[in-house]
Amino acid sequence: MISHISPEGTVIELGAGSGVITRKLATVQSVDTIYAYENNSIFYKSLTKINKTICVSDLFTMKERHQHQKVKTIISSIPFVNFSTGTKTKALHDISAVLDHGGKLIQYTYLNRCPFGAENLHNNKLILTKIKKVWLNIPPATVFVYEKDDSL
Repeated sequence: MISHISPEGTVIELGAGSGVITRKLATVQSVDTIYAYENNSIFYKSLTKINKTICVSDLFTMKERHQHQKVKTIISSIPFVNFSTGTKTKALHDISAVLDHGGKLIQYTYLNRCPFGAENLHNNKLILTKIKKVWLNIPPATVFVYEKDDSL
């Protein structure tokens, strides 16, 4: 996941959890700021102690908070397959709204399938560019990398 981040400044992490990925992101020299979105209050509190991290509890404030930034990387560990279609559609719309052209959404999941659906991705100008299976993770995980293409 880290190998796909942009060398430009700000990274948004959705579903930061206990901060395993956040801590790794904080060690990347080119990352200036990590906006860690996490609604679990216990995890949220521990995330505030990680260098370079600004914690936010509500995913649906992302669009307003970052609408004037050029965000190149969003990493997500949110289990979108468990969300209702409407919630999933709104989340992907908000992700697309803050991603710059050429920016990447890196989605980490334990399933072998895209959590969003082809039509939802197309409507939000996102194209799948890479799928990687992480066999060393227990259970094995899949990383989907999507790129925003404003010409779609």
